[in-house]
Amino acid sequence: MDPYRSAGREAIVEAPRDAGIVGDVIAQFADPLAFYRELVQNSIDAGSPSVELALVYDDAEGLLRAAVRDRGEGMTQDVVENNLLVLFRSTKERDDTKIGKFGIGFKSVLAPGPRLVVITTARDGKRLVVHLRPDLSYAVFDGGPATAAGTTVELELTMAPAEVAGFVARTREALARWCRHASVPLQLTARGPGGAALADERIDRPLALDGVLVEARASFDDDQLTVIVGVPLPGAPPYAGFFNHGLTLYETTEALAGPLAFKVQDRRLGHTLSRDNVRRDAAFDRAIACVKTVAAQHLPRVAAAAVRDAATDPDRARWRALVDAITAAGVALSARDWTVPLLEPRGTDRAIGGHQLGSPVWGATARTALTAALAAGGEPVIDLGEGAGAVVWSLRRIEELTGRPVRDVATEWTRIAPIDATPDDRRLCDAVAALLDAAHRRPSEIVLAELTGAHADAFAIAGGRERGRHDAGDGAWLIARDHAERSPFERIARGPLVLHASHPRVAAARARARDGGDAGRMHAAALLARAVLVRYGRLDADASAELLGQTLVALDVVEAP
Repeated sequence: MDPYRSAGREAIVEAPRDAGIVGDVIAQFADPLAFYRELVQNSIDAGSPSVELALVYDDAEGLLRAAVRDRGEGMTQDVVENNLLVLFRSTKERDDTKIGKFGIGFKSVLAPGPRLVVITTARDGKRLVVHLRPDLSYAVFDGGPATAAGTTVELELTMAPAEVAGFVARTREALARWCRHASVPLQLTARGPGGAALADERIDRPLALDGVLVEARASFDDDQLTVIVGVPLPGAPPYAGFFNHGLTLYETTEALAGPLAFKVQDRRLGHTLSRDNVRRDAAFDRAIACVKTVAAQHLPRVAAAAVRDAATDPDRARWRALVDAITAAGVALSARDWTVPLLEPRGTDRAIGGHQLGSPVWGATARTALTAALAAGGEPVIDLGEGAGAVVWSLRRIEELTGRPVRDVATEWTRIAPIDATPDDRRLCDAVAALLDAAHRRPSEIVLAELTGAHADAFAIAGGRERGRHDAGDGAWLIARDHAERSPFERIARGPLVLHASHPRVAAARARARDGGDAGRMHAAALLARAVLVRYGRLDADASAELLGQTLVALDVVEAP
């Protein structure tokens, strides 16, 4: 006798000697609590607007009753006996709006080893009660009239009081795994020994990706198919999840869309017979094609917007993490799609698009008079971050993103701020100019100034205001490294020589010129002139002799020739 066919109303079917294929089907559910998914699936297929799962411990009986209740269409006795309890037969076989197709899902209720499964179902004003036992026998009872449709499946699980809390926790985990995106509200309540409340929470939540920095979604085929594609956290594996009515069909870290993460919700997707995968059919192929469309067309726009928003965040680590994740995921953004943070705001803008940057790109680690002057002159200065690691990352990444070289302001620009020269200072400069003119060639002028930036440690550079590229305000100007390192002795377009007023060598010469009278000033000028000629590779034997001769004449040690 078939163990899933009742001999008659209120009759108990004799148990078979060997469960056979039924036992094999039950064993194929690797997770004994996957029966929750099957029951919630049946409830959704039955059109229930919500599903309730109640766990209640019976102290007197020493068992836990796990009941899944719905308000769906219910079942007739014919459906119960000829479909629900028959392997490989289902009323859903030709209905693409239903999840179950093979007629084996309900049998998973035997996987956790209940002593009895009680099915109470109502339809068309009639109520049926079915008792299904572990030995596969069952009995169908007339439950009398019913005022509302719906089905409750209750498992009686023998359990010690100390085991209840652990079972509730495993139930929560199973529901989160299998039913977290259920298309109807799913409520879990649990009461343990003595009626203690152990759970009362809503399980279902909107379809979304976990552990991603940015995601894009789109619907296809008249909203039958929903796709969400996201950029995983740096170092995270790819992810693919397939869902039907929000119930998990299959999840994997297989790179089905490269390094990206995605979820697909499609009521046309189904389980494999083994329940451990999604069927690789036309619906699956269509889903993967749509994933690739979202990744190519939608995700880049969303990623670019996320980068633009992160670039204005004072926490630069967020921007760097997002850039790393997007590039690692292979999301195709052009140079104009990238946005980088500005160190100096431009009006109200705290970030700038890659296409708006010049070449090279100027960056700095902190706001200074140099960066302020560059920004005032229209040069965008990007934020390189704090710490050596951040700076190296920024220099490398921004060059990759924008295709333009990045230069640190502090190593490429010098701010020249002339000081208020004293009469002694002016006489010293005049003496230096005269000695240089005699030994080699006179610069156009000699300027005493404070230097900050690239040449903060230099005692002398070339570059007057006419060679500066930006006015720094307060009479100061900026000069680029290539101009600062030119010779002040060029034959054509000869420029000024700038002496760093507070540099130890220049400061000592100024002090000697101030305190040492004419002789002290001349000695100081001779030392500075000699140092300048050495600095620019112009001190040969003839120039050295000329310097010495002019100094001795000025000191009245020898007469002028």
